[in-house]
Amino acid sequence: MPASSINAATIQSTIDNTVVEFSRGTFQRTALGSLQNTAASPKDLPGAVQLGPLGLLKTWTTLGFPLKKPLYKMGTTAIGNRLYVVGGITPVGNSSQPVAEVWSAPVSQANGQFLEDWRAELALKPFKGANRVGFDGLIAEVNSAGVTSVSTGGGAGYIYVIGGAIRTSATSTETFSSYTVRIGVVGANGVISDWLEGPAVPTSVAGDPTQQLGVQSAAVQAITIGGNNYIYVIGGLRRFLAGVGAQARYVDEGLKTVFYAKVSGNGQLVKPSNGAAGWDQLADLPVPGDYPTGLWDGVAMADHFTLPNGTQTDALFLVGGQTVPGSQPVFSSAIYRATFAASGALTWDGTWQGTLPQTLAGFGGVPYRGTLYATGGLPDGKNEPDRGVLTSYVEDDQRLHLFNGDLPPGVLGGGSHFLKSPGTLPAPRVFHGTALVPGDGTTTTSGFVYVIGGRGDTTDGDPGDNNGATEVFLGKIGGSEDVSTNGYAYDALYFSKPYDIDITGASLQKIYWATSIDRITANPDIELAIRRSPGAGCANAVWTDWQPIKALESDAAHQSADGLNTSSALNLAARCFQYRVYLKTDSYRITPSLLNLSIDVVVPGSPDLKFKNVGALKGSGDVLLGLDILIENVNTFEQTLAADVEQRGSFFVDVCIFGPGEQVGSLTLPLSNQNQGCSDAYADINRSIMGVNAVYPVKRWLASTGLNSNKSVDILSFFKTPGTYTIIASVDSYNNINEGTLGGEDNNVSQTVTFNVGKVGYALSLPITRR
Repeated sequence: MPASSINAATIQSTIDNTVVEFSRGTFQRTALGSLQNTAASPKDLPGAVQLGPLGLLKTWTTLGFPLKKPLYKMGTTAIGNRLYVVGGITPVGNSSQPVAEVWSAPVSQANGQFLEDWRAELALKPFKGANRVGFDGLIAEVNSAGVTSVSTGGGAGYIYVIGGAIRTSATSTETFSSYTVRIGVVGANGVISDWLEGPAVPTSVAGDPTQQLGVQSAAVQAITIGGNNYIYVIGGLRRFLAGVGAQARYVDEGLKTVFYAKVSGNGQLVKPSNGAAGWDQLADLPVPGDYPTGLWDGVAMADHFTLPNGTQTDALFLVGGQTVPGSQPVFSSAIYRATFAASGALTWDGTWQGTLPQTLAGFGGVPYRGTLYATGGLPDGKNEPDRGVLTSYVEDDQRLHLFNGDLPPGVLGGGSHFLKSPGTLPAPRVFHGTALVPGDGTTTTSGFVYVIGGRGDTTDGDPGDNNGATEVFLGKIGGSEDVSTNGYAYDALYFSKPYDIDITGASLQKIYWATSIDRITANPDIELAIRRSPGAGCANAVWTDWQPIKALESDAAHQSADGLNTSSALNLAARCFQYRVYLKTDSYRITPSLLNLSIDVVVPGSPDLKFKNVGALKGSGDVLLGLDILIENVNTFEQTLAADVEQRGSFFVDVCIFGPGEQVGSLTLPLSNQNQGCSDAYADINRSIMGVNAVYPVKRWLASTGLNSNKSVDILSFFKTPGTYTIIASVDSYNNINEGTLGGEDNNVSQTVTFNVGKVGYALSLPITRR
C-alpha cells in the first residue's frame, strides 16, 4: 500500500479572463464586455462581465442581401445560424397575393453578416385547410401563419408552420383561417428535405363541434422543458364563412384558447397527456372581454431564466396584440405572464400584469439572456407603423422590471414595463419577421437580431415598401445598445461554467478576482459567492449551498474593492467549483465589471519522474541504432500529479556516456549551468508532456559541453569507437520539479547500464515503389 500523502501542490488556475472564457457561463441580465485593465491586474486580458445594457438597440444596419421579393405577413425563424422565411404576401402588379415559397440564408455568428445569399428551399406543400365543402381544397400559399422551430443539433431541426390565412382557390380574393400544421424537416446542411402534415389545430364553431376551423396570427412559441420540446399556440384570429346562401358571411373572431403539443422523436406533434397525435388544451388567456374578444398579432416570448440560487426556471410573456376585430378594433398594451410545469403545461399568473408604453400590434420580438426585445409594429392603434424598438428585462422574481423615475430624452416608457425608442429602425415596419441568432462567444456581441421584410409606412412618400419590403435590418446585442443614453440594468447575475478540479483530496484555498468599480458618482458593487462539490467531479456534482466571499481588500460596506481582490484562506474540499457574481449599481449609467477570477487549489500528492527503461537499441552484430530511454511519471508513494501541476516550463534529462577504457564515474544531482557533472548530452522536456502516468521516449538530444554546447547533437556520435560503453541517465537533473518528500526525489538517477558496440548503424526508411 502506498504511504499516506504528506505532500501537496498548490495550483493556481484561471477560471475566467477572456471574452471566450466568460462566454461559457450563464447570463441573467449580464453582458460581455471587452474591458482590459493591466494596471489593476497585470495578467488581465480583454474580456469582462458587466451589467446588461438596458437594451435599446440603437445602431441598426441594412444588410447587403435583401429578400428576393417584397414580403410581409410571412413567418420567420432561425435554426443554428440559418434564417428561414416562410410564405407571406408579395405584390403582383396592382394587387398582392400569398406565396408558398420558403427561403433560407446563413449568417455569421461572429459579426452577424450574411455568409451567402438567400437560397430557395422546398416550397410549402398543398394541404387541406378546412373541412367545409368549398373550403377543403389543397392550398399551399399562406400568410399570417405562426412559425417556430426546434433545433436537434448541428444545424438540423424542424420548422412548424401553424395555421395562417389561405384562399379558397388560386383566383379567390377572400381568405379564411387554416387549421393546417406543416412540419419542415431540416437537415444538418440547413436544407429542408420535406414538408410533413401535422395534427390540425383543434378549434371548432361553438355548438357545432363537427366543423373544425383554423387560426391565423396566433402567438406561436417553442421551448424545451425538462429535455422535451413543446409547441404552443396562443390566441389568434379565427376567420370563417358562417351561414349558407344569402345569409352567408365571413366572420372574424378573436381567440383566447391555448393549445400545446409535445415534439416526438420524428418531429411530429403528440398530446403531452397521452402521447397520441394531436394537441392538449390549456386554460384560456386571461384577456378580459366577451365574444368576439381574443388576442392576436401579439408576440409570445419564452425563455429559460436563472434564479439567484443557480437553478433554472422558465417563463413566457405574451406582449401586446389586437383584442377586438371589426370596424372598431381594440388593441392591447397588456403583458401577460405564464410559468411552465414539468409537463410543459402553462399557468397564467393571476397576480401580475405588465404594460407597454402604448398599445402595439403586428410587431416582432425575441428574448435573450433575461432581456426582451421588440421591433416595429402599429403603435396606439394607428394604421401606419413606426421605427420603434422596445426592451425590458426579467427580474429575479421572474417578472418584468417597472421603469420609473427619469428617462433619457426621447425615450418612452415611464411607469411601464418596456422602454421604447421611437425612431430607431432604418425604416418603419409592421407584419415583418424578427429572428435571433446567438453569437459564437468570440466577441462581446452575444446575439444578433434580424428584422426581415414587412410593410412600411404608406404615407411616408416611399411607395417601395407599401406592399412589402425586401430589406433586412441587423441589430447587435452587446454591440448596438445606446449605453451612454440608456445605461444598464440595476442588478444582474452571472454564473460561471462549473470548473472540474476532480482530484481526490483537493481543497480550495483562495480566490482572486479583479474588478473595475467606479464609486466616484455611484455606489456599485460585485458580490461573489461560490459553491462546491466536495466528493464528486462536475459530471456528478453534489453541490453545497452558495457561500458568500468577501474580499480582504474591501471595506465594511462592500463585498469587492476596485482592483485586485483576495479571499481569506478557505481550505474547503472541492472536486468541482462554480462561482456566482451579483453585480449591482444605484445609477443606471455606471456598471461594475468583473475582469477575471482565479483560484488556488491544494492537491495532495506530487509528480514522480523516473526511468521506465534505460538501454541500447541494437541491430544484428552489436550494431548500435540508438539509446532506448523512456521516462515516466508514476508515483508509487502517493497520488500522482502532473509535472506541470504547479507551473509551466520544462525540465532536463541528462545522459553520461563512458567509452572504452574510460573510468565510470557517478552522477550526483542537482546539476546546474555551472556544474554539468559528467553529462555529455541532455534533452529539454516540456512539463506538459508528463501528465499523470505518462510515458515518454527521449529522442532529441543537445550537447552539454564543448563547441556545440546547447546545440542539437546526434547521440550516435558519442559511440564511434567499437568497444564497451556504460551510460547513466538522470531525469529532472536541475530539480526543477517538486517531487515530494516520500521518495520522489531519490529515484531520478538511473542504474548504470553497460553494453558492447560493434559499430554504429542508422535505421533507414526507404520508399516502396511499384514498377
